Amino acid sequence: MRLTGKGFLQNIEIDPQTISITWTLLCTALVLLMQPGFTCLESGLVRNKNNINVALKNVADFCISGVCFWLIGYGLMYGSSANGFFGTSQFALDSFDNPSVLAYFLFQMMFCGTAATILSGAVAERMRFSGYIICSFLTATLLFPVVGHWIWHGKHFDQFPQGWLLELGFIDYAGATVVHSVGGWIALIALIMVGPRLGRFTREGEPKEMYCQNLPLSALGTFLLFIGWFGFNGGSVSSPSTELARVFSNTALSACAGGVSALLLSWNLHSMQGIRYVLNGLLAGLVAISACADLVNLPSAIVIGAISGCISVLLADLLERFNIDDVVSAVPVHLGGGIWGTVAVALFVPLEKLKLESHTDQLIVQLTGVFACALWVCAIGFGFLWLVNQVHPLRVSAQTETIGLNFGEHGMKDELIDLMEQFDKIAKNESSLQHLNVEHGSSNASLCMTYNYLLDHTSRHFKAREDELLRLASLDPLTGIANRRVYEQVLSETFELAQRQKASFCLLIIDVDNFKQYNDHYGHQLGDYCLQNVCQALSSKLKVKNGLLARIGGEEFAIILPNTNEKNAKEIAQEICAAVRALEIPHCKGKDEFVTVSIGGSIWEPHYEVNPQLLFDEADMALFRAKAAGRNQVRFNGED
Repeated sequence: MRLTGKGFLQNIEIDPQTISITWTLLCTALVLLMQPGFTCLESGLVRNKNNINVALKNVADFCISGVCFWLIGYGLMYGSSANGFFGTSQFALDSFDNPSVLAYFLFQMMFCGTAATILSGAVAERMRFSGYIICSFLTATLLFPVVGHWIWHGKHFDQFPQGWLLELGFIDYAGATVVHSVGGWIALIALIMVGPRLGRFTREGEPKEMYCQNLPLSALGTFLLFIGWFGFNGGSVSSPSTELARVFSNTALSACAGGVSALLLSWNLHSMQGIRYVLNGLLAGLVAISACADLVNLPSAIVIGAISGCISVLLADLLERFNIDDVVSAVPVHLGGGIWGTVAVALFVPLEKLKLESHTDQLIVQLTGVFACALWVCAIGFGFLWLVNQVHPLRVSAQTETIGLNFGEHGMKDELIDLMEQFDKIAKNESSLQHLNVEHGSSNASLCMTYNYLLDHTSRHFKAREDELLRLASLDPLTGIANRRVYEQVLSETFELAQRQKASFCLLIIDVDNFKQYNDHYGHQLGDYCLQNVCQALSSKLKVKNGLLARIGGEEFAIILPNTNEKNAKEIAQEICAAVRALEIPHCKGKDEFVTVSIGGSIWEPHYEVNPQLLFDEADMALFRAKAAGRNQVRFNGED
């Protein structure tokens, strides 16, 4: 080729091989751009707790597939053919003196990385990282190279014998079957094997929406893939020529038609929930046109892309019906689009550009290639992954899936994990409630502050309720004074304090005289009213500091008088009897008789060796003597 012009470029000749190599390497760089496209697409469609894992898988699978394709894959794909089935040479490639081979090897290595990456998004959020690496190894070393040998061996270089599908006349311009169907089939096998994400489907089998992290990021990834696809399809043209205009135009229009058809169909089927379907429809259009971008005209490219977009929507719904959880719709896009694009070759390519004599013959060959690819990938892929799964489970544990693969698989903490750890510490510390640490500026700051506010509000509420319940548990419901439980506690505390201070105190036991007859005669309602009035009279005479009046039985009361001697205790007891007598509550026996009380008392002195129970028994015996002496009497321990 000769370029003419002014200056130093005049009469400079450029070797056609150099142009071809340069063009291939440029397209290789464009195809490499698809890797960050896949990373953005998948990271945006998974939840935040799994985005690091997905990104790392995209990096790791490209590295693994690159090394494996150099070591084994390229030899199986482009080595000396064994009857058109697989290559037998050029393993661990070393073509130092053949730049054309090196350029094409690098270009095909990008294709291999793309085929391996398709699986990543499909099984995201529940496949172990180690299991995914095994799948990438299998795709790069066996699945992709062998199918590539069948279809492309002898197409780009003068190699004989040709791949058996190429010999039959099979057409796959840029990898709708070799790359995308292979990746789609292995993704489908892995999806069936690992099962859906936890919570993706109800017990009745109904799908539940798993809210993704960042759809704008996925849209960016889609456009990166779109740009990279120009290298994907354009690089399959050995050197720059006018043919590129048709390839690029068909690629772009098929993608746009796929996005439009997916939008309209999903809008009709799923109301406004169409953004993910639009992205998938665009990608499906790109996949489908890869089979024949150099052979069809623009109207055909639009129809191929539009049908591919509809297939991606319908196939995604079909997978949901079978409870197959494809996170990024890799199977509808790559497998559905790849199969349709392969079949579309026989339907839309003009007869003069086909290798066979009729569209029907071409359709049979295209379907043969589809079934051969499916049989090879499914047989080898399922058998291999099934064996691996028996020894080394492909799916993470339920706990790891719940906390997220970022932390569970790689130990990468985020704000959510830190929040969960704080909650775990709070749960283990059952003795007291704790506030969450608030890191201002973090995405969880508002949540932590709200939790702390609710914790304080709830704590105050429950503290008030606890105090109220404790108060109610300490009071007699009828009279409103302390009950027997409080009496026993205060008596024990008063006894211990008196021992330490060597101070005396008094215990009075009070019984309402003949209350049973009064209650039976006037009824329970008046009986309760009688006890309430008696309780008020008793309270009015309790003038000792820290003294306690308690109801310890039906009509029996007790009074604890700290720091009180016998003389003062007797005076208080007499005042109590007079106060109750002054109420003039009528007795059932006659109009001149009223309800009275009998009182028994016991004094504890520092030199007494008695316990609270013995002190009560002494007061109770004194009460018995008081009642035996008649009504409205006071007796103390030691008195007759």
